[in-house]
Amino acid sequence: MSAEKTLEILDLFTPERRELSVQEISQLLNQPQSSVYRHLRVLKEKGLVRETNGGLYKLGYRLLEMANIVRMDNGLVTVALPVMRQLTQEIGETSILIVASGLQAVCLETVPSSHPIKVSSERGKIIPLYGGASSKALLAYMKEEIVDELFRKNMVQTHTANTIVDPQQLKADLQQIRERGYAVSDQEIDEGVFAYGVPIRDAQGQVIASLSIAGPRDRMLAKDEKALIDNLQSAANEIQKYL
Repeated sequence: MSAEKTLEILDLFTPERRELSVQEISQLLNQPQSSVYRHLRVLKEKGLVRETNGGLYKLGYRLLEMANIVRMDNGLVTVALPVMRQLTQEIGETSILIVASGLQAVCLETVPSSHPIKVSSERGKIIPLYGGASSKALLAYMKEEIVDELFRKNMVQTHTANTIVDPQQLKADLQQIRERGYAVSDQEIDEGVFAYGVPIRDAQGQVIASLSIAGPRDRMLAKDEKALIDNLQSAANEIQKYL
């Protein structure tokens, strides 16, 4: 039994696909159901998945424990949090810090504004890698094969009328992000939410995270776009000094 095939099951879970049947896993991974049962038994024993009364499988609570361990050991959050608080205070909107995790993204930290909005990017949540300013600011600097894999594995889902679900359109948008240095999302994941995102690089120049600012569409569009992006980029630069 391959460890890689066992772990591939965990990659199938997304915010939109939080529970799966053995048959669905079998079809998505092109594996016989007998093999899927064996893999699930191992994951269940380790607490990485749990079975519902209806025979469906969800991610297990052991992953939550592991996520907390990762967060405690993550110096990026320690460095970024005071900068994010300052950014939110200056702009008056929610700031968000995320990192890539396989074919998805994970929100490490958020600093809500005094007038918080409902966004998918909440601390500790797994979010799509293909949509939203935070995620696209990461995806733009990843290998193009990652985009192809997202579509091949049917991970790209429609969240709103503005979600980019065409691979060529998404690749063109990512190219624009690389050219101008920041990502824009106009209600791609959350209705009524507008956001800008920029990459955060380590000392070697590799993109390791992204910083974004999000708020209600009307309020965001009423702000000075250049000043907002300058503030956002300055905050990212401040974080990068300590990485």
